[in-house]
Amino acid sequence: MRSRISFFNRTVFLHDLKRWWPLTALYTLLWLLILPFPQLTMLNHYPDQSVWDINHDALNVAAYGGYIVAFLTGILFAMAAFSYLTNPRATNGLHALSARRETLYVTHCLAGLVSQLVPQLVAVALTAAVIASHNALDLRVTGLMLSALVLPTLFFYLFGVFCMMFTGQILAAPVFYGVLNVLVVGVEMLVRAFAGNFLYGWSSDMVPVLTAFSPIIQLTDNGIRAIGSENVYFSDEFSSGVQMAGKLQLLGLEWLLVYAAAGLVFAALGLLVYRKRHSEATGTIVAVYWARPVFKYGVTFCAAMALGQLLYYLFFGQFRYSGSYSLSGTLGCMALAGLIGYFVAEMLLKKSFRVWKTGWRGAAAVVAVLAAMGCALTFDFTGYERYVPDVEDIAVAGVSMHFGYDGNIYLNGITDPETIRAITDAHRAVTNDKARQLRLSESGEIWSYDDETAVTGYFSVDYYLKDGRLVRRNYSEVTVFADEQGDPASTAGAITALNNSETGMLARKLGRWSFNGSKNPRTLPDLRFAGGDVYMYHGTAGNDWEESRSLTAHEAELIYEAVLRDVAAGHATASLFRSEPTMSGNLTLYATYAADRTTDREVTHPSDLPPERESVTYEPELTERMTETLATLRAMGVEALFDEGNTA
Repeated sequence: MRSRISFFNRTVFLHDLKRWWPLTALYTLLWLLILPFPQLTMLNHYPDQSVWDINHDALNVAAYGGYIVAFLTGILFAMAAFSYLTNPRATNGLHALSARRETLYVTHCLAGLVSQLVPQLVAVALTAAVIASHNALDLRVTGLMLSALVLPTLFFYLFGVFCMMFTGQILAAPVFYGVLNVLVVGVEMLVRAFAGNFLYGWSSDMVPVLTAFSPIIQLTDNGIRAIGSENVYFSDEFSSGVQMAGKLQLLGLEWLLVYAAAGLVFAALGLLVYRKRHSEATGTIVAVYWARPVFKYGVTFCAAMALGQLLYYLFFGQFRYSGSYSLSGTLGCMALAGLIGYFVAEMLLKKSFRVWKTGWRGAAAVVAVLAAMGCALTFDFTGYERYVPDVEDIAVAGVSMHFGYDGNIYLNGITDPETIRAITDAHRAVTNDKARQLRLSESGEIWSYDDETAVTGYFSVDYYLKDGRLVRRNYSEVTVFADEQGDPASTAGAITALNNSETGMLARKLGRWSFNGSKNPRTLPDLRFAGGDVYMYHGTAGNDWEESRSLTAHEAELIYEAVLRDVAAGHATASLFRSEPTMSGNLTLYATYAADRTTDREVTHPSDLPPERESVTYEPELTERMTETLATLRAMGVEALFDEGNTA
């Protein structure tokens, strides 16, 4: 009679379910407390909710709760299923049975899945019953709720099983599981911090790009939630706006599907590891021999990066910035931390404190690698510090700089080539001036705003390239000198040219230093002024005077056109080294422009609804040299007053 290979053992399966029934019972209670019970309480208190609101709230709870609960409990069920791998007696006993390892592995995995999926099915079914009792049942939404629970469970539980295959210590499993869930993003941020010690212009606030390889971070950042796929516009004699209606969808469902598929891959890999795992490795922190070097050098690298940088910050780097660093201090701290990490890992693997004799060669290799990394960044082998994108490669640019009172602008959404060229010229001038800027920074010399020979400020740039990349640089201490303004290649000359470019002047005169290129009044479609306000104040000893009035739409437009004439005539230029008297008061112009609606799919868009308009506000800042604008105000009966050194 031909023998048949089985991947399932009924006796083992039932024994597993019986053995960890308290964990299953607590898990069931948890989901009842998350889904049906709160839903029932809510509907009893607010029975008049719409069908859309009821289903939206239930799906949102399932969406958020699904991946959070799966992350927290996945490793617990994996530990329950394969706890025998951490007990030598239990391991040898089970492996002595006639059941093949494949049979044991698949049976234990299925038992763990059933213990989680059945409570989830019960919770969703009871929630659907509660919703149905209020005539709001939507089977499509119910299916999405179940998907939000099942899909993350597949990944986190099977990934927990995968982690269990590599350790023979029960308490090491949750550590491996938690670390590996955030490892990629953690290493990325540590490497970024390491590079920030060496690279001039490094921007430390860049968002990590490898979150897809850290599931819990990706799911959290991706905002798994329920949203409406239809926007319905409404308009009546009292109000107009947008309300959510129609179909609901689970935002982030594609990531849940990807991770569920990845969980199945980890399950297959876990089986391959289990087949080769030696029973005698039970009780060791890393039970798979080929994974021990990975563990050892991984711990070493992370210790050097994390603990080493902490030591460097405490002893050397508290008052240093990117590019201004102590190479010997950095490498010394990281080498010390790397050695600590290396020998701790070696002790854990060998269960002995006597590891120096066998481990010094590996420790020396770690120190050499760290030194090579530091030297490579010191001499900028990557070209990071010198890199300035070409104008034709930039889709959108932004710059933020602060030099004195009149060199303070923030531009974003800039797309016109002339302004982008001025930004890249200023950026290139700063990078070319690296040696002097670092020398001044390390000397502690800072020039304040009231110094007419030099001023110290900051300069930051963002480039969104046409190929989709983001290039960001930040220079926290940049000093410019007044006697270099005439040299366009110098830092002072290039930054002054950017400050006095047309966009720079518009930013100061219309945006109060902040200006979005997408709201450039010269490019906005169908710009219409709706009015404005003017407030003038002048105070002297015993003689205070103020004036406040509203502006008509026509007056606001006249002031705006006068500001543009002053900009075109060069009356709005400014110096980085001294501040001009500004108007004592506030001038505000209100306008609207035509804007296209941005909606989701399946939009109801009544043809009789007027085109949507968005509002924009401009706040002109006036100086004594803006003769066109001052003449326009004077013709309106508004007398502009100026105070020396006062910024309105």
